[in-house]
Amino acid sequence: MKLLFLTQVIDEGDAVLGFVPRWIEGLARHCERVRVVALEAGETKGLPRNVDVRIVGRTGVVGRYLRYRRILSEALAKDGFDAVLAHMVPRYATLAAGPARRSGARLYLWYTHAAVDARLRRAERVVSKIFTASPESLRLDTSRKVVTGHGIDLDHFEKSEGRPASPPRIIAVGRLTPAKDPLTVMEAVSILVAEGRDLHLDLVGGGLTVTDKAYAKRVNERASAPDIAGRVSLRGEVPYRDIAELYTNSSVVVNASSTGSVDKVVLEAMAARRPVVSCNEAVPSVLRELGQDAERCLFQRGEPRDLARKLGAWLDTPPQERALWGEKLRAIVARDHEVDTLMRRLVLEMGGAA
Repeated sequence: MKLLFLTQVIDEGDAVLGFVPRWIEGLARHCERVRVVALEAGETKGLPRNVDVRIVGRTGVVGRYLRYRRILSEALAKDGFDAVLAHMVPRYATLAAGPARRSGARLYLWYTHAAVDARLRRAERVVSKIFTASPESLRLDTSRKVVTGHGIDLDHFEKSEGRPASPPRIIAVGRLTPAKDPLTVMEAVSILVAEGRDLHLDLVGGGLTVTDKAYAKRVNERASAPDIAGRVSLRGEVPYRDIAELYTNSSVVVNASSTGSVDKVVLEAMAARRPVVSCNEAVPSVLRELGQDAERCLFQRGEPRDLARKLGAWLDTPPQERALWGEKLRAIVARDHEVDTLMRRLVLEMGGAA
């Protein structure tokens, strides 16, 4: 199979999409060729020999469209690529629909987000399958949905076997947006500090939109308030290659996301053998085998006192018990969300030979 992979960025150093090169490496093991089409590229030196990259660029709306179409036509009509996988952006699938149909190539979409809009609905009509990480990660009612699990690189987080920092550090990873709710996390930290606990919070992530930047101002103001001043580090965007070290230093990872889909941060924390406390409605299904014990990893959305209670319980858990929990959580990721398992399944689902 010759696979055309459509994505926004391919860059090992990207804070959000830094995992994509590892996905490409996994796909390349099961494909004759892989060509990545991206708006921009950064560090790509580790890509396999059977992978090449085409850069569309971000400048000029009309020019970008024409470049994209030219690159698609070259790959599908001239170079014989017979499968197309659009990553996260439904519009990439609709742009590729015409060239793919004319060349007889199969067209697919990977999508993990609770949002359902007109672009996703249009893409659903032109693709053969939509791959997603969990039932909650695609809220579109379609027979084309294929739930595959996520793709987490366990080796990347193997370094996280080290000891957490002392005094304890709590980490929350995600864009500074209301949907990720860092304000609730800071309120929970305030409660814990008022109880006499010595701890620190690392907020990892930045903003993209104008609205994000306005919200970030509120986050900065809350972080500077006297009750938690000096205890919150706003680290901004951290390259994917460096994120494992932050998990290593943490005692507990908080995921206050209300996006509704399985947040990759939860699985990364689990892969790093760190307890995670989340209000995400998709997380209970990830932890279903833990039964009632899964409640230790869940809190009520927007309820800082509930979050503080759960965080405090983890901070008071003896190290040996925490280590056993870490192994349990990592084992779930290894079984259900390991990157090479996912890449092999995607290739099979797209008609290739794994």
